[in-house]
Amino acid sequence: MNIELFPRMTASHLVKSIDLNHHGTLFAGRMAEWLVEVGFMTARAALGCQPENIVCARLHGMDFRKSVGSGDTLVLEGRVAYVGTSSVTIYVVAGPFGAPSPLSFTDGLVTFVHVVETRAVPHGLVVEMPVEGEARDLWNRVLTERQIQRQAGQ
Repeated sequence: MNIELFPRMTASHLVKSIDLNHHGTLFAGRMAEWLVEVGFMTARAALGCQPENIVCARLHGMDFRKSVGSGDTLVLEGRVAYVGTSSVTIYVVAGPFGAPSPLSFTDGLVTFVHVVETRAVPHGLVVEMPVEGEARDLWNRVLTERQIQRQAGQ
């Protein structure tokens, strides 16, 4: 299957005062929550399984490029970036409502594992490695993150 054929999921959030940190900008923890939420919905759509069969394994590579303040509306979009044997990594980008999609405030990767009860099990997806474009760039970004994680664990 071509990775570009997986569904993309979007969600919007109005940034409220409760979402702010002590600097008056969006709290990183809240942004992480929203990234994982959109990632979860995207992973579930890609895997076509029940919520109890997906668990978040890692939030990695979340970067802020611009401060987000109270009253801003963020639109988050998730898409499949990498597919392993029992895992799927989702790329989530968050940008301002009404702006062209290349303008992003934050982006990150979230890896989910397909589970039955408490064990990781193969999800059965067969995906071709992308050969060019943004899909290939995201695939390589995930591979780099995975390599860094393995090296850090040694």
